[in-house]
Amino acid sequence: MATVKRPPGRRRGGVTVDDVVAAATGIVDRDGVDALTIRRVAEACGLSPMGLYRHVRDKDDLLDRVVDAVLGPALRDLDASGSWDQQVADLFRHLRRLNLEHPGIAVLCVLRPTPVIGVARFYARMLAALAEGGFTGTDAVHAFDTLLMFMFGSVLWEIPRTTDTRERLVAVAIGDQAATQIIERATELSQRDPAEYFEAGLNTILDGLRASRRR
Repeated sequence: MATVKRPPGRRRGGVTVDDVVAAATGIVDRDGVDALTIRRVAEACGLSPMGLYRHVRDKDDLLDRVVDAVLGPALRDLDASGSWDQQVADLFRHLRRLNLEHPGIAVLCVLRPTPVIGVARFYARMLAALAEGGFTGTDAVHAFDTLLMFMFGSVLWEIPRTTDTRERLVAVAIGDQAATQIIERATELSQRDPAEYFEAGLNTILDGLRASRRR
């Protein structure tokens, strides 16, 4: 089991660990995960690369702190109550909104493990809600993984796509006899609302989980 990394909470030369994490988060939000380098974060903080290593152990440590800084407080303060399925829906809706606000974080969470306390607490809350619904052991983990993969898939699908890009897919299919189903549903495919489709998918999964409990 990976060890949860905790901030050292020290200040050197007027720059704090929080300053370093905020600079890194800004880079990931603006330019994506690939743009994040120790040198670039150090420059943003007015430090040398070696000076930055006095605040974080390495790049992996920095990436973990970025994820925790974005997800930890927001998920900790979320009030999800009600029935088990209402809690699950509220938690994943909120997580989706956070990842759309910070698309680089969504990519980061998919590309690498995120052994941080904020993520661990979200897992715990989700598993507790599923336990209220009667899901335990492997059943609970399967249910959780299905919801998690759907949420990340919907976010990563939505981030780079606009109405124009969807319309181009329909335009490519015109005249292709093998693509008649695309043409018949051209309007729905090009104009679909990502939020509406997320809700439809989430409700489909929850309907399946409720049915499995009744069986």
